[in-house]
Amino acid sequence: MKPKHLLALGVLAAVAAASLTAAEKPAPAQLTEQQKLKERVDTLESQLKEAQAKADRAAMEKDYIERVQKQYESYYEKAFNTQVAIVSILALFITIVLAVAARFGFQTFDRRIDTALAAASAQLRTEFNQQLRTDLETLRKDNAERVKQLEHELTSRIAKLESDLAKKIAQQQADLMIVSNHNVMFLQGIAAMHGESHSSARDNYRGALLFYKQGKTRGVISRYEGAKTVANVFRSIEGIDPKKFDEEAKKELADHRDLYDALKEELAAAALEFPKLAPNIQPAAPA
Repeated sequence: MKPKHLLALGVLAAVAAASLTAAEKPAPAQLTEQQKLKERVDTLESQLKEAQAKADRAAMEKDYIERVQKQYESYYEKAFNTQVAIVSILALFITIVLAVAARFGFQTFDRRIDTALAAASAQLRTEFNQQLRTDLETLRKDNAERVKQLEHELTSRIAKLESDLAKKIAQQQADLMIVSNHNVMFLQGIAAMHGESHSSARDNYRGALLFYKQGKTRGVISRYEGAKTVANVFRSIEGIDPKKFDEEAKKELADHRDLYDALKEELAAAALEFPKLAPNIQPAAPA
């Protein structure tokens, strides 16, 4: 326990020695309130002077800047006015030059246009006249050839029409002759029957049938007239000798087969009108 007491005593002795040493040093002199106030006033005066100097310098700089700015503005305004005046003069000069050049240029251009138009018009007129003469000559030749062709076609057509008309007239005349001859022979047959000359009546009716056959294809005489003529042929045969009718009827058909083979329809129609003929012929279908 003794060493610990000794250590504590040593520490206390050291602290006491340090306190005595600090008490022996002299303390600094402290400033009075008047001195502090004076220092502050001096500081404020110094700051005020410095601020006043800065303000004076700023005012001088502002005045300098305004004067320089006014000088530049005046300079640029004069330069701009000068440039505007120069540009206006140049524009006016260019306008005058262009107007003069345009006047003389347009006059020259108009003269050139008039000259070119006159030359072109003359050339076109010449070419048109030449083309017109060429076209007229070509048209004249074409028309002449066309007229010749039309004349030839018209002549051929007229000739054909005349030929057709002549044939038609000739055919009509032939048909009229057939009708006339048929009617004459038919009337003569009727007259012979009334005179009881049955052989002559048969020959007349047979002759009428020959004319009927000639115009049958063209329908010159109606089928009814043909059938009636056929019936009258066989009525005449009956009138010659009623007892030998069937024999004579068959002989008539056999002797004149070429005639009656072309008149099968008329034979059938005659058999309806004259029933005694029916057993002697073969029935034929109507056309």
